[in-house]
Amino acid sequence: MKKSAAVAVTLVAALGMTMLSAGSASAATSGDGYLASGEMGFFYLKGQGGPVFDPDMNIPNFSLFVYTRQPQTSVNDNTLSYWNRSSRTWYVYTDSFRGGVRGSIPAGHKGDASANFANKISSAYNFSGT
Repeated sequence: MKKSAAVAVTLVAALGMTMLSAGSASAATSGDGYLASGEMGFFYLKGQGGPVFDPDMNIPNFSLFVYTRQPQTSVNDNTLSYWNRSSRTWYVYTDSFRGGVRGSIPAGHKGDASANFANKISSAYNFSGT
């Protein structure tokens, strides 16, 4: 009986560690407010400053999202800089659902948004969508 209890405790502990590991790994790729290698980042301030929005998927409507580290602020029309740490070109648009003016951010590129895009980005895709 004692041996069964010890095995059960060990199994529960092992499952708990596995679940913690899986949770941490998925959080790193799901827009956690930290720009990691392989991600695209949209920053609230110039010079890649302030909170960052780091989506891991295409975002057709920025108005549905807020900055993780500044949750009272919508990402929509609130982006002044960017850093593409992914291996793909990202396409940004001034309106939701690929509307308005289109721009591209090549892999590895970072900078401040131009006058056409400063505080005007409303959707982003990592494929052309045309």
